[in-house]
Amino acid sequence: MMIGWLNMSLATIIYMKVRRDTMGWEDILKRKSGRRGKKARKKRKKAKSGRCTKRTGKTSSNRKGKKWMACVPAGKKGKYKRVHWGQAGVKVTGKSGNTKRKKSFNARHKCSTCTGSDYSPRCMACKDW
Repeated sequence: MMIGWLNMSLATIIYMKVRRDTMGWEDILKRKSGRRGKKARKKRKKAKSGRCTKRTGKTSSNRKGKKWMACVPAGKKGKYKRVHWGQAGVKVTGKSGNTKRKKSFNARHKCSTCTGSDYSPRCMACKDW
């Protein structure tokens, strides 16, 4: 049933007829349409963004196709960036393992050029291997 510009159910209309003795129609329509006082209009606090604010350890990545992620330092000004690396579904050999596979990986990714302060995805992958 249409009353004015609101589409209301029969139960709502019956409720309104009962309440109209104590409230005016304008008050009821304001209440039903969601128009409320200043307190209700205040904006909610925004949820915390997914920005990096400090260095974190290695965790599972939320990016498709990547295995790991971490927040690492980015530059000298105390900023941080999120780095994703590793192929999902591939096992890392670690310190001991298939040395032929490890040598191929190291050569392909030029792991010998990575320094301790390099936090690129390539070097993070090299540290895992």
